[in-house]
Amino acid sequence: MEPLNSIYHYYLNVLDIAFQPIVDIHSGELFGVEALLRGTDTIGFESIESFFDHLYEDNTLYSFDLALREKVIKKFCTIDSYRSLKLFYNLDNRLFEMADFSKGNTSRILKRHGLDHKSMVFELSEHNEIVNIDHFSGLMRHYAHEGFCVAIDDFGIGQSGFKMLYHVAPNIIKIDRFFLSNIDSDPKKKLLARNMVQLSTLMGCRVIAEGVETQAEFIVCKEIGCHLVQGYFVARPTCDCAQLRLQYNDVSAIALNEKRISGDQNIIRKRLEALESVSMSDSMELVVDKFKTNQELSLIPVVDKQGSPVGIVHEHRLKAVIYSQFGRSLIQNNSSNFSVLETYVESIPVVDVTMSLETIVEVYSLSDSAPGVLVIESSKYIGYLSARVMIEAVHERNLIRARDQNPLSRLPGNFMINEHIAHSFDSGQKSLFCYFDFDHFKPFNDHYGFRNGDRVIVLFAELMHKILLNNYFIGHIGGDDFFAGSIIKNEAMFEDFCTLVRKLIYQFGEDVREFYSTEDRERGCILAQDREGVIREFKLLSVSAVIVYKGEESSINSAEQLQKIFVVEKKNAKYSPEHLRLIID
Repeated sequence: MEPLNSIYHYYLNVLDIAFQPIVDIHSGELFGVEALLRGTDTIGFESIESFFDHLYEDNTLYSFDLALREKVIKKFCTIDSYRSLKLFYNLDNRLFEMADFSKGNTSRILKRHGLDHKSMVFELSEHNEIVNIDHFSGLMRHYAHEGFCVAIDDFGIGQSGFKMLYHVAPNIIKIDRFFLSNIDSDPKKKLLARNMVQLSTLMGCRVIAEGVETQAEFIVCKEIGCHLVQGYFVARPTCDCAQLRLQYNDVSAIALNEKRISGDQNIIRKRLEALESVSMSDSMELVVDKFKTNQELSLIPVVDKQGSPVGIVHEHRLKAVIYSQFGRSLIQNNSSNFSVLETYVESIPVVDVTMSLETIVEVYSLSDSAPGVLVIESSKYIGYLSARVMIEAVHERNLIRARDQNPLSRLPGNFMINEHIAHSFDSGQKSLFCYFDFDHFKPFNDHYGFRNGDRVIVLFAELMHKILLNNYFIGHIGGDDFFAGSIIKNEAMFEDFCTLVRKLIYQFGEDVREFYSTEDRERGCILAQDREGVIREFKLLSVSAVIVYKGEESSINSAEQLQKIFVVEKKNAKYSPEHLRLIID
């Protein structure tokens, strides 16, 4: 390899490296950093791309990039707890066209700094067209076989993205910013991104939501199953390594609140099988001994140095080794591929313990042959869920929901209502909550009987379904008390909801008249005893509502506060001309 001339040594000294955090989307823990080049403008180039174009045209791309890797790795080693992190490094795919390209150089640099191969993640992008996909994928497989992690950057924007996913078998996928920008208000982007996440997860890839700038985008990325997140919402790139943190509170605060309220998570944790894992660096003899010692063991999870799952070793793939004397000698032969654990590792879906059961089952169902899923928390392996256990977990959750469902209205009861309220609070987004209470229900129930009282309750439940459709969560608190709510994306949605509630109040007042006698309808009231036994007039049934709009900076921060508002304001709603109170905070 030709040594760098003086001008390129000057460039190398002037240029600096910024690191941008990549964190676990569920816990906010630092997973790794992406190295980003800074200072190309100070040496006379309009952009980083134009600088690398110059290197390519001057046939110095590989030699300079190799020197740059040394500089990046050296600075990476100054980060606190760097040994537990991954370094993401962008590769220009034209490197492999350079005549001086050779193998083993990065391994030697890492060895000098005492780093493991899995610490390095090579990012591949389609910014420069990949002319020969077979040649390119072959070289990438070489990097993977040497023990490096491989990531596809800007996934989804180029023509070769899915070919690369097929041929390269990457460890990590980074969804391009285009699909995540305003994903909270663009259903088409959400659908496309969700499908990318599902496909990547099915193939055993971790997924990074790249370029996330707002909390709303972050929440949707988390909802569709992304494992990791990078972008201005977490932190901007920095050249000062001291500014990097091991924990990012904007992310962890959301995750902490969700852990408090997730009923699914409790079910998952209770049924999680804590299978003991092995490391990629462990010997095959150790793995074989584990299977021979425990005859009931059918698979063993495999993790990397950071504790993140890589896949599983299934007992059926090792039968020839376990039960054959010749096979045993193969694994003891260090020059044979049969002695390398990675030879036997199979990819299976990886899910986070905070995901909903629906999402976990959906991810698993896309796989034809996986026996189950590996479960992580803060990007670390914590256990295994088999297909049978997932079915049992879903059955248990459905039983809980069935018991919670009101037998009369068939609407979710207090368990699901409380979960909805808690999720809305913990999302940090604008939300609306509506409490409905019948007016003069007791006199009607006493006068016309409880069967007609039940029919009125069913009528209101049916009207809620008809008018609010499936756009809002609706529930039955009990008796003549009902609930509706939703996270809202914009002010127009709030106005629409208020219009629908007014329509619901009016329609119920009209339809419920059919339950009265002609005489009571014409009189506009019924004659019945009050609580003291005195005969008096009671108006016809109606319903009152209290709508609470909680903004992002709202002082309402708990379900208890919300309940107190409902208790106070429902009295004011009953005396309001339109039977409605709006509380905006």
